[in-house]
Amino acid sequence: MLKKSKFSLLVIAFAMFIGIFVSCAPQPSDAASIYGTWKSKGDGYTITETTVVYDDGGWGFGYTGIIEEITNDYIFYSLENKTKFYAICYKNLTEISCDFSNAYKDEDAGGKAYCDSLENAKKEFTIENGYYGIFAEYVRN
Repeated sequence: MLKKSKFSLLVIAFAMFIGIFVSCAPQPSDAASIYGTWKSKGDGYTITETTVVYDDGGWGFGYTGIIEEITNDYIFYSLENKTKFYAICYKNLTEISCDFSNAYKDEDAGGKAYCDSLENAKKEFTIENGYYGIFAEYVRN
């Protein structure tokens, strides 16, 4: 009888350890907010309800865009008085981290640098069309 009790306690302790370990790992969440400041090695994004600011770490490619629409996977924004439309794809969003990728596909493969309307950007800048080959992990700052 004593052996069964020790074994039961060991099983319960192991189950609790596994539960704590699994619950501590960041999981993608529908409740997590894309808004905030996200940093990676040398660059970062600040996303508000109206703007997306990309800080490239001083390389000269930073920008401030006007957010046109945010979906579950993409942030569509415009530059230059709403004449050029771009997109960022995001995935694995948690409260503390998110993976981001700017829309890019080589011109030789039919890639576009920008679109002339939001509707065209939403059709063009998709993973299915070959954009977003490289994602980087960012942490909430």
